[in-house]
Amino acid sequence: MSQPWTSLSRSALAAAFGTAARLRGGRPLHPSGLVFDAHLRLHGTARRWGAPFLDEPMELRGMARLSRSIGVPWPLPDILGIAFRWQQAGATAELLLATTGRSALGRRLLRPATRWTGLYTSLFPYRTGERRLLLGALLHAPVPVPATFDALTRAVAAGPLTLELLAADPSGPWQLLGQARLFAPASPDADRPTRFNPLRHPVPGLRPAGWPNEVRDAAYTAAQRVPDAGTDDRPAYDTEYSQPVREGTSHA
Repeated sequence: MSQPWTSLSRSALAAAFGTAARLRGGRPLHPSGLVFDAHLRLHGTARRWGAPFLDEPMELRGMARLSRSIGVPWPLPDILGIAFRWQQAGATAELLLATTGRSALGRRLLRPATRWTGLYTSLFPYRTGERRLLLGALLHAPVPVPATFDALTRAVAAGPLTLELLAADPSGPWQLLGQARLFAPASPDADRPTRFNPLRHPVPGLRPAGWPNEVRDAAYTAAQRVPDAGTDDRPAYDTEYSQPVREGTSHA
């Protein structure tokens, strides 16, 4: 992909997301969500990737936000998202996952869903050394959880929600690297909407790879210049971690 085409794509997407943010009074996608305390327990996979998050046993505490992307009314399907934030190696790390298909091709394509339980992936690749990989999570519950905030609140009130954390070569099988558990209470993030940018705050040792990540970084930046309705005029983009588990995020 040539640099002029990448620059043109960045400009076009930034303009589109900036306009959408102004029309919607803030976040153009994932406008509302529920925030949970999150506990990540990692044990690594059978192979070595070259990044601590994938290779080393560790426990991380932070927050997770589950949201609907477009906000179409239930029971219409929507793109669902999970945003994680935690502290690692003295830095804020963020990871954004969304519902996709399961096949080697499908995991690169967004897929509307009607329930929170199911597969979420990073969609775009990461790089560690010379290798590329995708990250994912499989959300489990005793029964399928419809993709409404009320159903999600009831589900986590009955006990922590469990996600299997996964990694894979872009076309290879998923490998289990740990678990994440989400705890009640579920808190709406409307009181303090903040913004989420995994490109500016990647997982230590993992770099967003390829021109699609360069293009979407411009979209995030443009959207985050527009404050959310009801907040002051500063950009609603808070990367501090002073209140790590009660702090809301936004995918865009």
